[in-house]
Amino acid sequence: MKIALHGYGKMGHAVERVARDAGHEIVEASAAEVLIDFSNAGALDHALALAIDNKLDLVIGTTGWNDRVDDVRQRVIDGGIGCVYASNFSPGANVMFALARRAAELFARFPQYAAGIEERHHAQKKDAPSGTALRIAAEVGTHPPIASSRVGAEFGLHTLFFDSPDDVVEIVHRARGRDGFARGAVFAAERVRGRKGFFTFEEIL
Repeated sequence: MKIALHGYGKMGHAVERVARDAGHEIVEASAAEVLIDFSNAGALDHALALAIDNKLDLVIGTTGWNDRVDDVRQRVIDGGIGCVYASNFSPGANVMFALARRAAELFARFPQYAAGIEERHHAQKKDAPSGTALRIAAEVGTHPPIASSRVGAEFGLHTLFFDSPDDVVEIVHRARGRDGFARGAVFAAERVRGRKGFFTFEEIL
């Protein structure tokens, strides 16, 4: 598969390495089949225009644009391309979303438990709370408070906890590096190529 990259920071480099290891080719947008975007929320319009103008299917790994989902969906549909987006392309994080949903259902029976989320990322990450933390909160469904830290070199640490006077239960996802996110994004690119429509990563897994 021929992949173009939009955004060539640390995540872009990881996607390039993982894609090449999987036998794919990194090319210019004009010669690509799929565009993978790991830029920033402010550059999303450019990524969309690039994909639509060149009839490329699109994988959006950029976060911080949740308030624009309906607008982006319509542009993708009108443009006649396929698009997959996620707050987190790590398969492990997507399992955590399912665990968060199930844990919330179980703890709903016990009013003494209060949910909360703590998340930590490296100092260069701009959005806070992270898209992953917001997704975990949405799965819990009771608007749990989120504490965010942007210091050091942490790739990504998310802890969902249910606290009571008697005990505390924690569900933790910690990324060991960027390759897991990159592998998920390349997997999404493989699945969305040739499809039309707007999909979450969960829908194509």
